[in-house]
Amino acid sequence: MSRVRTVLAVVIAIAVVGLVGCGRDQPIVVGMTTINLAERERLPAISGTTLDGASIDLADLRGKVVVLNSWASWCEPCRTEIPAFVALAGSVDPADIAIVGLNVSDDDAAARQFAAEFAMTYPSIVDSEGAILPTIPGVPPAALPSTVILDREGRIAVRIIGEADATQLPTLVAQVAAEQWPTT
Repeated sequence: MSRVRTVLAVVIAIAVVGLVGCGRDQPIVVGMTTINLAERERLPAISGTTLDGASIDLADLRGKVVVLNSWASWCEPCRTEIPAFVALAGSVDPADIAIVGLNVSDDDAAARQFAAEFAMTYPSIVDSEGAILPTIPGVPPAALPSTVILDREGRIAVRIIGEADATQLPTLVAQVAAEQWPTT
């Protein structure tokens, strides 16, 4: 009987870890949400230093569609999805669409090695304390990976909690880029 309980405890533990993903602290609800124009929230101010030491402020990217992908080198689903973001970055017009990473709770050397391993050509903001991710509306504080696609006004048009679907990502970005409405 105790062997059955031990096996059952291990199975339950594995299931719980699977539900948590890379969020470490809490279970997260995985999925993609598109947000109607009238219901979109503006992303709070996000700026910082990138892995290569440059400064970036997402407010400076207004007028572009921005894809903000949160990742960490220790996150297995992040490792799976990053090639889709690298491919996206290589296929879009950088004057129209910006891909930006948000490296969360990571060791600097491990983050740099990860970026080099996956040939990430787009900037990634260093958020080693994990302080930025919890400020993103609708994203659980430790949800890795997670992605938001911002419209040209800096509002969240698409929210993806968990691994992004590589086949849907370009279509979602193109749909947000194709929206026709005046900018302010």
